[in-house]
Amino acid sequence: LLLKIHKMKLAKFVWIIASFYLLVIGFFYIVILKDAPADGPERYDFIMKNWALYDYQWKAELMMTTLLSIASFLFSKYLKNPGFIVVGVGQLFFAMAMPISIGITPNAPYEFGSLIGKGAHQMVNFGMMISLAGYLILHWNSRILSKGLRAAALILASLAFLAFAAGFLNIIETSTAQKAMLLVMFLYIINGYFGIKINETNANNV
Repeated sequence: LLLKIHKMKLAKFVWIIASFYLLVIGFFYIVILKDAPADGPERYDFIMKNWALYDYQWKAELMMTTLLSIASFLFSKYLKNPGFIVVGVGQLFFAMAMPISIGITPNAPYEFGSLIGKGAHQMVNFGMMISLAGYLILHWNSRILSKGLRAAALILASLAFLAFAAGFLNIIETSTAQKAMLLVMFLYIINGYFGIKINETNANNV
């Protein structure tokens, strides 16, 4: 029982840190992208000129999405909510796109880098789609947040899920789909608070 409590506390700590840090990364990314061209060689040149910032951004995302995945799997071992496992799987797919972007982008010509970039974007769309489905399951089943926050989390997750699913299915452009990250950032605030609220006494309501 003591080991279970310690592992729950570890999962809680990692979940909170990863959720709030991903929020910070999201805002940082918006600041970077505000002057970026929408697509084409101009965008690639912009990324190359600002590679130090993008390199930090993607490495930070890789670290935090991996931590969030670990926290999700730890929670899934001790809490009955199936949403944790779905979130964990989705975050793994998201994380897998990062080494591709980090390793290939600065070392490839535009044509090849653009091709690989499209694949990485689709992996991000798929990973976010799965993660958001997990958040929907998580907050639908959980009863530890107030009704207002729970409703907000479900609405944000639903809208963002639809956007990333549309991007994955090529109904809308990938760049358009990823504008839904703004919704996800608000969701990260709720998710971080959700992690703070979890404790041994309310574990059955998660």
